[in-house]
Amino acid sequence: MKIIIITGASRGIGLATAKKFLAEGWRVVGTYLNKPPPINSQDFISIRFDQGNSESIRQTAEEIKKIAPNIDALVNNAAIILDRQDITVNLEKVRKTFEVDLFGLINFTEQLLPLMSAGAHIVNIDSQYGSFSFPIDDQKATAYRLAKAALNMYTRTLAFRLEPQAIIVSSLDPGWVKTDMGYGVATDTEKPDREPEQPAEEIYKLVTTVTESGHFWRFGEKRQW
Repeated sequence: MKIIIITGASRGIGLATAKKFLAEGWRVVGTYLNKPPPINSQDFISIRFDQGNSESIRQTAEEIKKIAPNIDALVNNAAIILDRQDITVNLEKVRKTFEVDLFGLINFTEQLLPLMSAGAHIVNIDSQYGSFSFPIDDQKATAYRLAKAALNMYTRTLAFRLEPQAIIVSSLDPGWVKTDMGYGVATDTEKPDREPEQPAEEIYKLVTTVTESGHFWRFGEKRQW
């Protein structure tokens, strides 16, 4: 049975993705910060995980090594957005956002790399906020944008580094999804238009069918960085 690790699996895209892979016969290890994922399956294991805490990252990686010595996929979904409505830069929010959305993600991924099987796939959930070619042109969420742009570069460099091991690395822009984060940047006239199950399907297809590494994906198609 193939094994996938999904961070932030208690709700939204992470929860929908966990349910999708379980339905397809995978064993799923899902992390959560506060509330365990509402999943009851013998093939699902939940682990409390704080991506902004280095000791939690170390402990979670050690626990995963015991229960999943060979990993077939990793979906880095857990993230925060602290400045969704801010139009000025708050350095403390920038530091905290980077600690969770970039540094913590990198730390966790690097600790799991020795467990990755040949042909494994790492999917970093990114955002149009991290795009240079087609950015969302407003003044808000500078910290989140910076972290997501940097995550895209990590995807690129990691893809080149892992090419000899035949490990695939992708960034995925899920679009504007009906999640707590998605509704947090909604307005009276513009709201999220995608269900979490839609990017979950796209993540599953990416993991199971795509063999090209180092690309940014959106709605099943490559998009520009």
